[in-house]
Amino acid sequence: MPTHASPGNAHLRHDRQPLILSGLAHDVHAAAVCWALRRSGYRPVWARTLADDAMTPVSLHADDRDGLRFSGGIDPARTSSVWYRRPRLPDAFDRVAPADLDFVRDEWKRHVENVHATCAAAGDVLWVNRPDRGRAAENKLLQLQAAHRCGLRFPATLISSDPDEIRRFFAAHERIVYKPFATHSWRDGDGRIYSTYTRALDAEALQDDAALRLCPGIYQACVRKRYDLRVTVVGHRIFAVRIDTPAAEDGVVDWRAASLGGGSMSSRVALPHAWEVAVRRLMSTLGLVFGCIDLVADEHDELHFIEINQAGQFLFVEHDVPGVPLLRAVAAMLAEGRPDYALDTIADVSYAGFLEDPEQQAWWAEVAPGIRGADGRIPGVSEE
Repeated sequence: MPTHASPGNAHLRHDRQPLILSGLAHDVHAAAVCWALRRSGYRPVWARTLADDAMTPVSLHADDRDGLRFSGGIDPARTSSVWYRRPRLPDAFDRVAPADLDFVRDEWKRHVENVHATCAAAGDVLWVNRPDRGRAAENKLLQLQAAHRCGLRFPATLISSDPDEIRRFFAAHERIVYKPFATHSWRDGDGRIYSTYTRALDAEALQDDAALRLCPGIYQACVRKRYDLRVTVVGHRIFAVRIDTPAAEDGVVDWRAASLGGGSMSSRVALPHAWEVAVRRLMSTLGLVFGCIDLVADEHDELHFIEINQAGQFLFVEHDVPGVPLLRAVAAMLAEGRPDYALDTIADVSYAGFLEDPEQQAWWAEVAPGIRGADGRIPGVSEE
């Protein structure tokens, strides 16, 4: 595929290249960032697992003189960054006998765990984000602990499967919402589709002890919100977008549900200085260089922290508000391998340009036929 160098740079200029780890062939975020990097003279490697033939095998060296160091696919001399996007463990091995598969898979799992646990030894390689920090940041309670330490306001929260505790929480706050640990969609026996978006609860929904005990959930005091903020942190840059949605229907208070039917409006805003300082402190406390933060504003325009997704989606934000250069920012940070990157490291590209490029259209035509699993679903994509 052709590459397009940025103005003033007519050839490939860089010895250190980004590595993108994403296990889904249809990952539009990985594809768009690779496209932006190539158009700016970089040669990113996109690998689904550490066993992928697209990358050089990763080796770890340890001795009592120099300690631990990396080489191969994550070599500080050749790798500027590792985007730990959504990788998978190596699973498919064409030349392994069925009787040996469990052994090979387990050995790969342990090798990958060693790489993740010692990633700091890769030296001058930026991880977006470090696997250990990213996994910890996905824990909802650790997020709220960090938010508390950083002085961020957030709704009272209960995680429980105890019916009495849940009802006492409801009585104390009058209006509460339920949300799952992770969004999930499924079909019932009659083919009806359900999805676990955040939903307001009333007293009637909390009467069945058996149902409440069956599955733990996250319960939060409901903020009487005016609008949502989606705050995307890319290294040292913070991009905030306001999302206005219609009044909640059927108890659904999640802006994602409204956006599916085109019922939301987005605009770029400036994050208040005190919140910008607090968000930077939160990122530092969690050890993250990238994150998508959800805030809500109440009827008095006071902001409340809801959660952070350390591997969140961001292209929909640029799609709704084209002036927010998120694709360019992520590509620039990966290219330079540092959080204090310059936007002009990357050519003046956009998500809209990616969607219109024949290269993207050819890529999608290639991957689209094979992305549905045996059950007809697309991995990583909700039914809606």
